[in-house]
Amino acid sequence: MLQREKYISMSLEYDLFWVRIMKEHAIFIESSIPPIHEQLAKQADEFKQQYDRLFADTIRIANGAIPKEALQSGQYYTRFTEAAEHAVQQLTGIEVNRNLTMMEYNIEPLNPGSVFDAQKEQEVSLLNEYILNLTSSFARFKSELLNNQISCRLFTFLYSADLDHILREALKYIEVLNALQARNDTVDSNYRQFWNTNMSDHAKSMRGLFDPTETDYFNIANQFVGLYDALMQSSASGMQNAEDLNDAKQISEFKAKTTQGLIECKVRAIMSPLYTDHLLREANHYIYLLQT
Repeated sequence: MLQREKYISMSLEYDLFWVRIMKEHAIFIESSIPPIHEQLAKQADEFKQQYDRLFADTIRIANGAIPKEALQSGQYYTRFTEAAEHAVQQLTGIEVNRNLTMMEYNIEPLNPGSVFDAQKEQEVSLLNEYILNLTSSFARFKSELLNNQISCRLFTFLYSADLDHILREALKYIEVLNALQARNDTVDSNYRQFWNTNMSDHAKSMRGLFDPTETDYFNIANQFVGLYDALMQSSASGMQNAEDLNDAKQISEFKAKTTQGLIECKVRAIMSPLYTDHLLREANHYIYLLQT
């Protein structure tokens, strides 16, 4: 049974990470929809706007409630995030609220001696419920897109595997939120194994999105595919070990290098820098998990 302080800090750590991830999924979907399905693009943009509102609420409520180590982990923003958001807005015309990123910079860390009251707990509980309802709707939207694409009723510029990937992420976040709301102290059960799988998915997607001339980047991504596929076959436990952490740091560095290259227009790919910065933050989230 999660006690009040743990419930509040864990909820806000997860929400600050996941709400941004969800809103960026909406951006990626919107940018991938062809003109014939303009209404679907508008639906994706509405999800983005709703997540923006909840993200602003999360940042406000998180002030003074999240450990300093979490805030400095690179899972919420990186040194590339502002530039990546600017680039995707310029390249796609999709509005990106960069003020939210700047607001994150000013979040005060948790004071170890802080005691939260019942009002703070209620505020967090309501936030979780709002996010849960929105994410459940978003998961249904993603599921419909995926089902229509694999049955050839819809074309998008996303791989079906990517649609499946972002759907599974929404379902995992829903699982986490439900566990938090039940005050379940095993909220992170199988969570690390989930991220092992995600690292493999990321490498496979990046491998397929580099320009065919980028053989070095393709080969590095392909090496990570082999590494994580072998890891998943050899271990189903998802338990922390030094090798897992080292592998995660290496793929994080690769994603950072790719993001910088895309921002500087030195890497050819059909990926936006916000996409790879998104993957970088997810890798940093995994590293933080392995270290705590």
